[in-house]
Amino acid sequence: MNNALPAKVSRARIQLMLRHVYLASATARLKFRMTSETWCPTMATDGFNIFINLGFVDEINEEETIGVMAHEVMHCILGHADRKGDRRHHLWNIAADYATNLILNDAGVLLPKSALIDWSLKGMTAEDIYKKLSELSKDKIAKLVRKRDGTEFCDIHLEPNDPRGQSARDKNHPTKEERRRLRKSWNDELSSKIPGKLSAEYSSEINKSGQQEINWRAFLSQFMTGLRKDDYRLFPPNKKHIWRNIYLPSFGTPGPEHIIVAIDTSGSMNAEILGKVLTEIDAARQIADCKLTIIHCDADIKEVETLESWELSNRDFDQMTIHGRGGTSFLPPFRWAEKYIEQGNPIPDALIYMTDGYGKSPKTAPPFPCLWVVPENGAKEFSFGNVVTVNVA
Repeated sequence: MNNALPAKVSRARIQLMLRHVYLASATARLKFRMTSETWCPTMATDGFNIFINLGFVDEINEEETIGVMAHEVMHCILGHADRKGDRRHHLWNIAADYATNLILNDAGVLLPKSALIDWSLKGMTAEDIYKKLSELSKDKIAKLVRKRDGTEFCDIHLEPNDPRGQSARDKNHPTKEERRRLRKSWNDELSSKIPGKLSAEYSSEINKSGQQEINWRAFLSQFMTGLRKDDYRLFPPNKKHIWRNIYLPSFGTPGPEHIIVAIDTSGSMNAEILGKVLTEIDAARQIADCKLTIIHCDADIKEVETLESWELSNRDFDQMTIHGRGGTSFLPPFRWAEKYIEQGNPIPDALIYMTDGYGKSPKTAPPFPCLWVVPENGAKEFSFGNVVTVNVA
């Protein structure tokens, strides 16, 4: 792999910074790498390095070279490599290309004639576009990205740690968090220097790049840690000292004792979302390690199951039967908790509500924390509590 940039590429890079000042900082900071390897027939990026096939550059004029380079730089600014998550790689590439090209085209960047453009997707994030594309058949998707000669005209998007191009990467390749901080600064420049109308029209996609992705299970773990009591309790004797006939009680900060998990089982929750819900309940079981009350609810409560902590390991949540499939109301689980407390039981430590977000929610916050877990395309307007999204694609 040759890292010396040919004159044509160097000129295009300089012109890109001069003509499109909102891309200047990122273009100056990103690493441009030349390659002749077959995995990169055009250009490619892993979110920080931009790989350029010399033969491809020879086939297009300088204006188109500037356009394709702008395309790769914009992928890096928008963080598409890090935003992919566990989505299907090829389909995410297409969605990211649509999102990128729409912004660049409206900003006056000359793109190759083969660039993916669909004005019906204008203003949508790459995630929204991916969701829309995932509803199409494979044949339909293939037609979208196929040229007359039968080849595809998408560029190559690599995972940040993809072995392809590894030999050209610096040893101090930035971490995911470092890349996010870089994107945040580039994002600020993009938002301030790109034409105002475009900044507004594409604000969802532009702002998405500076956001830190939330690993919901890590968030859940932190949420649970935050529920730990402030007092200290005596626990059974420390086994490390028993052999010496010394019985010293252990001190500790107790974790949550009772978590309510409410499942939205209304008709709007499709099989894919419900399947993900069951998987995440299993994750909650492993993290919480306390009594769980699982409530199935559509417009009314359909099923209540309470499991003590020692019973959780024997419960197969993937095989759980879902009860409901009617209308939607979020009120019943909170009313159930209210009645539970009125009966003299301790206040639950938290309620985790797994839903698509479409329903009537309480106006008044309960006397315990609430965590709403919704899919990316779900509604996220609630009167109280924390909201975290999960990818169900």
